[in-house]
Amino acid sequence: MRIARVLAALAVLVLSCTSEPLRPSETPASGAARPVLGPVLVKYPVAAKFGEQGIRVSPNGEMVLVIEREGFVQTIYDIGGRSLASAKFGEIGMNPFWLPDSTGVLIGRRLQREAGGPQLLDVSILEPDGSVRAIAQRVGYPRAEGQLVSPDGLLLAFDTPCCPSRVVVVPRAGGPAREVATAPTQLHVLSWDADGHVVYWAGGDAIDAAGLDGTRYRVALGLPSGVKPIDIAPGARTTDAAATVLSIQADGPFPGTTRGNTAERTLVARELRAYESDVPLFTRLTAHEALTYALGGALGAYDITTGVTRPLTTIKDDLGFSVTAMSAGTLISSPGRTWIRVLDIDHDDQWHDTEVGRILQTAGYALSRGRFLLFDEDGVPYVLDGVSARAAPARAVAAASSPNTAAGTVRVARNGTVGRKMELAWRMSDGAPQSLDYFGASLVVITLWKRSCVICTQQLGLLSDVTIGARVEIIAIGIDETEASALDAAKDFRRLRPLVGSSDVLRDIGANLLPQTWILDSDHVVRQVIFGTLTWDAMVRALTAASKSRLALRERDVALS
Repeated sequence: MRIARVLAALAVLVLSCTSEPLRPSETPASGAARPVLGPVLVKYPVAAKFGEQGIRVSPNGEMVLVIEREGFVQTIYDIGGRSLASAKFGEIGMNPFWLPDSTGVLIGRRLQREAGGPQLLDVSILEPDGSVRAIAQRVGYPRAEGQLVSPDGLLLAFDTPCCPSRVVVVPRAGGPAREVATAPTQLHVLSWDADGHVVYWAGGDAIDAAGLDGTRYRVALGLPSGVKPIDIAPGARTTDAAATVLSIQADGPFPGTTRGNTAERTLVARELRAYESDVPLFTRLTAHEALTYALGGALGAYDITTGVTRPLTTIKDDLGFSVTAMSAGTLISSPGRTWIRVLDIDHDDQWHDTEVGRILQTAGYALSRGRFLLFDEDGVPYVLDGVSARAAPARAVAAASSPNTAAGTVRVARNGTVGRKMELAWRMSDGAPQSLDYFGASLVVITLWKRSCVICTQQLGLLSDVTIGARVEIIAIGIDETEASALDAAKDFRRLRPLVGSSDVLRDIGANLLPQTWILDSDHVVRQVIFGTLTWDAMVRALTAASKSRLALRERDVALS
């Protein structure tokens, strides 16, 4: 079961770009219909970059929290990029997160501590109106996020450092803390249940729950004799707290799992249940259900309380890219290209691909009303309108054509000496990644050129003419050229595959002389490096020597004079 992948989305109704690479997202409310369609992609006017600042989207999809790690500034913006509220701490003590109802962001100020001592925080709520409400003092670093909030949103639970350690409950609106549990070992708040009990772990072989009314219960983890738990992390939680997924790590094999010492169990009706799911959960559909999307296009609704997946539909999906996020019934997939995929889960049976004019990263977050926060190659944020994207013209898929009609940029170039397997990887203009593996067992000829090197450009025609079969690939790399100039240089030579690369990237293959040409065998091992002017006879001899069998090179693959 891969329910842990939706920790931010289902458990806490929070989106975070500071968490791990597949970041699932909560589905905000659909809101009012928008009769007028806007542009598909617009720049989000906030000075933040993915990977440089923390970015967290509110559960309702209407606000964005930006965390400046260096300046310790936390700012809330609306979708138009207007600053709503900001707070600056001397040192940020915790990873800020949105409350499930989007009424504020929980922030923590780290207190001074002695070396080796416990970490203490003063916790406040930064509200969109600019106010900062203090709610808890000298509590421990929270292991949970939205799970700390009671199902009715009125209370929050925290643990304090040991020893003794306490579980305390504080009002969302502010007020005195009330202790519900204490122990001589470190306690860890995990979640709440539907009856108002705080669920916590004291480090033993069971989890405990305690209510403000003094009621308690305990649920055994069910580990085999001699196996001890090492850690328990909270995961997805239903909106009414009827079910919470827990990831349990033990020091030995966990019963009923094939993934070693870690397994997920769902706390339902005061017992831990082992539900299995072989597909990730992407976003919430209902209070208890999450959307699943399996390769091949099967959409389903997984019920966290029962572990049962309800089939929704099967859509045509030949490319098999991962889902990025969903908002208001609009599902998007950003494959890291200059185009994105859009799907209305209630009306469509196949993806709609549309061009957006720039390469977008695969990570993204759901905003409200079918909109999404996406990022370009440099991490700059953009707002994509999924409804407009679905209404835009479909991407025109070019028919198979000559290699010289599309250019790419080299990203990796290594091992250019004889006897070594060359590593060469590039990305096409539309963002599609390719490498030498793309050519299978074909022989490969790689040559370098610059417009200032007349001999280099003149012999591009010879390379294109000397190989006429599909078993030999010709790559012409322009040093410090543009993709446009590469296409122009190769326009008359159908057999050439134009790439460009910077001097720095190409330095690792020894690109220090021009002209220079590499001959690679069918395993892409360098068999010969030719410096200077090429001749017809030299190329034929080099290709023949590089071929290890008639399957690698046949007479019709070389244009013999």
